[in-house]
Amino acid sequence: MHFNLESPFWRFVNTLLRFTALNLLFVVTCIPLVTIGPARSALYGTVFAYDDHDDIPLCRQYLQRFIREFKQSIIAFIIHAVLAAIVIYSLAFWLSMTGAMTYLALIVLIIGAVLLVLSYEFFYPLQSRYTNTVWGFFKLSVGVPMGIPLYAICLLAIDVAFAFLIYYVPFLRVLAIIFGFSWLAYAKSLIYLRAFDRFERGTKGDTKTTYKNGSL
Repeated sequence: MHFNLESPFWRFVNTLLRFTALNLLFVVTCIPLVTIGPARSALYGTVFAYDDHDDIPLCRQYLQRFIREFKQSIIAFIIHAVLAAIVIYSLAFWLSMTGAMTYLALIVLIIGAVLLVLSYEFFYPLQSRYTNTVWGFFKLSVGVPMGIPLYAICLLAIDVAFAFLIYYVPFLRVLAIIFGFSWLAYAKSLIYLRAFDRFERGTKGDTKTTYKNGSL
């Protein structure tokens, strides 16, 4: 029997295996929890590079980007985690209170929670694609989705749907560990790239935010 490795079937199998290896590497590097930030940044940077050149070695790209983005993204993740803890604690506290101030505090906290979610959603993809300071990326991770709300809503909807499915369908949890996160990142990268294209057109002349090379 003759196997044509260039046939659509075998090319699909090859791509599936490559993304499975990438996914498992992502899961392993997330195990310390504090490294989730660098892992997300490396994953998005890798799938962005794949969009530019689909023949790149995905795992090697991932490890190089994990190391390159480690310092900034681990600082950002710690900040995100601390802010999330403050918001959750504050919500629990004010929900147990009564009075006019309670409603005002809850409104402020809900707005803060929305901004925090947007920042967490956009920070690491932005950081993997551009050059800036940690503070600069925090401002961008809130400002960019505000300027492109439809893209932001689509990305958040994908995350919610993914979380809903793996929570209510146990079998999908196994698939997520095997290859789900890498394919999710790839699907979202198509939206991110469109969003970033609009962002790039609006930041011409900004010397602090520059595009990084597609592959390493």
